[in-house]
Amino acid sequence: MSGRILRGSIVVVLAVGLALAFVAAREEPVELLCYFTIQVDLAYLAVLLLGGGDRLRTALTVYLLVTGLVFVLVLANPWSGYAMVATADARGPVSDAGNLLLHAVAPPLAAADWLARRPRLAPTTAYAVGLLGYPLVWLALILVRGAAFSRAEDRYLYPFLDVPRLGYPTIAVNALVFAVLVLLLGLGAVRLSRHRPGPLPGGSPAA
Repeated sequence: MSGRILRGSIVVVLAVGLALAFVAAREEPVELLCYFTIQVDLAYLAVLLLGGGDRLRTALTVYLLVTGLVFVLVLANPWSGYAMVATADARGPVSDAGNLLLHAVAPPLAAADWLARRPRLAPTTAYAVGLLGYPLVWLALILVRGAAFSRAEDRYLYPFLDVPRLGYPTIAVNALVFAVLVLLLGLGAVRLSRHRPGPLPGGSPAA
C-alpha cells in the first residue's frame, strides 16, 4: 500500500468514525469533545489534512495507540470491570461502529504510516517523558470538571476514572498504569526512530 493510499485510508476511517460518534452523541456533542480519544482523533485528522511536524505526528500516533489498546483491553473487554461497549450505558450500534473505526482500525493504520515515515531526527528520551504532559493535563481537567462543574453520573467520562465509585486511590493507580503505557510506547517510538529502514534494492528509499 502506497503512502498516499494509506494516509487517505486513515482520513476516511477517522472522518467516518468521528461522524458516527457525533451522530450517536447528537444530544451532547460538546461533552463528546471532552473525550481523550475524540481530541486525539481530531488533532491527528488535522495533521493529515493540513500537515504537521514529526514530533507532533509521533505524539499523536502514540496517543492513538494508547486509545486503541485501552479500548481493546479495557473498555471493550467485559472482564476488565470497566467495559463501556455493548452495555446498558453504551449509545448503541452507531456509537459502537464509530468506536471500532476510531479505536480498532485507525490506530494500527496510523502506526503503519508512522513506521513508513519515521522522524528524520530521532526524538530523545526526554521527548518520550514529555509525552505524559498532555494526558496528565487532560486527566486533571476531567477530575476538576467531574468534582466541581457537573453532577451527571457519567461526568468522569470513563469508568476507570469514576471517582464516586472507585475513589481517588484507585484512580491514581489507573492513571499510573496508563502513564506507564504512554511512556513505554513513547520510548518504543524513540528507539524505532533511531533505526530507520534502509534503502530498498535498486537504491530507492523505503517508504
